[in-house]
Amino acid sequence: MTHAPETSDDSQTPRLTPRGRHYQNRARTSRRGVWLALCCVGLLVVVLGAGGFAAMRLRSNVSTQALNLGDQMDGGSQLSDGPLDILVIGSDTRSGNNANYGSASDGESGARSDVMMLMQISEDRKNVNVLSFPRDLMVDIPQCKGPDGKVYPAEQDTQINESLTNGGAGCTVATINQLTGVNVDHFMLVDFNAVKQLSSVVGGVNVCVNKPIKDEYSGLDLPAGNSEVEGEQALAFLRSRHGFGDGSDTSRIQAQQGFLASMMRKVKSQGTLSNPGKMYGIAEAVTQNVTVDKGFTDPATMVDIGRILSGVDLSKIVFATVPTEPYTYDQNKLQLSADSEQVFKTLQKDGSLADPTQGQQDPAPKESSSAPVDRSVPVTLSNASGAKDRGKKLSSHVEDLGYNNVTYQDLAETADKTTIQYPTGYQAQAQEIADKFGVGSTEVVEAPGLAGVSISIGKDFTSGDTVKKDDSQKIVGGAQGQTADQQKCQQAFEY
Repeated sequence: MTHAPETSDDSQTPRLTPRGRHYQNRARTSRRGVWLALCCVGLLVVVLGAGGFAAMRLRSNVSTQALNLGDQMDGGSQLSDGPLDILVIGSDTRSGNNANYGSASDGESGARSDVMMLMQISEDRKNVNVLSFPRDLMVDIPQCKGPDGKVYPAEQDTQINESLTNGGAGCTVATINQLTGVNVDHFMLVDFNAVKQLSSVVGGVNVCVNKPIKDEYSGLDLPAGNSEVEGEQALAFLRSRHGFGDGSDTSRIQAQQGFLASMMRKVKSQGTLSNPGKMYGIAEAVTQNVTVDKGFTDPATMVDIGRILSGVDLSKIVFATVPTEPYTYDQNKLQLSADSEQVFKTLQKDGSLADPTQGQQDPAPKESSSAPVDRSVPVTLSNASGAKDRGKKLSSHVEDLGYNNVTYQDLAETADKTTIQYPTGYQAQAQEIADKFGVGSTEVVEAPGLAGVSISIGKDFTSGDTVKKDDSQKIVGGAQGQTADQQKCQQAFEY
């Protein structure tokens, strides 16, 4: 979706409302592009937090604040008791070393979190989900009590990035908790300098764009194809809204996810997590530019997280954007779509966003019956896959289940998907065959007029013993995103 034009990328500050734990309000403000950049860096900081040097620097250098300012009572999880949820928030404070990134009015504006990324490390430490929330997302913000004792009343239908102004990051944590049903264990608030310094310490990050980009708002200037970005250009890449896709926040988030995935690949390939010298440089570059909750400064926790993430396969690290749709009352803003519930349920159940079956409503329990399945029902396989002899080959698999009245035929027409139809009273037989071939429940349909079970073999089943999974639906709820092993070239904004 395309958002309203901006007079300046920095002038627009949509708000995100992660729910919170605790955070005190500082001069660090966050804007959409900047905040996204910061979130990206914050995630990498977490990943690179392994190693004694980084852990000790974090404890001695970093600023700390409370975790949850909301009225819900919760406590940070430890690595041993379930999935670990870390909220990364970007801060674009315009004071001090960051004064060059905005006007005087920008420097005086309150803190806002333009983008938020919720990272969940699964309990078995084999999967990592990173879920982004656009700044334009309209949500309800819970009541929050600031570090100074001031009570900020609950707000309805408010941009999510407004939560940071209600006392600090802890209110953002409280908002995310309420929105997702997930209990955030830690947060990390990152500023501009951390982005620039970290991208340089790792030796630059490879990015790809399909056409040249020259964005006067963020300062991004890239030729078509692959480029290495670091420092100011890395920050510009992560901040740019006018440079990518349709110029919307969701397009910018996709670019940021590509940046993070590329950085993850580089860190893993270069063995950064096991190099004390590189770890020390990262700690120096980052720890003076971040704020974390008080429970996140334990060196042992940081070392454990780094060790865990270094062992996660890149294909199991998923970057996704929460499913949204245009806001009912303002088409330039967003609201959660129905698919977001499936994403949240997946996180609540410690599932992987790379598994599209996660978070779906549990199927109705199968009726228990002591009677054996009647496999005398006729079964017909119609080959609409375009592959030779598929009906004949798969018919033998049906016979292996005990069915003795199996026939097959070839069709001139082709079908995209494999489907199974069954007459009334024969659902058990149809489901048994569907389980054998890996056919999804939505493709098994009752057809009262049939004389037996009918299987249409589609182009998704041209080889092998089970239906080919659709990679385009790889992420839960049809959410946009990618895994860390995927290399994507970003689409330049078409003016």
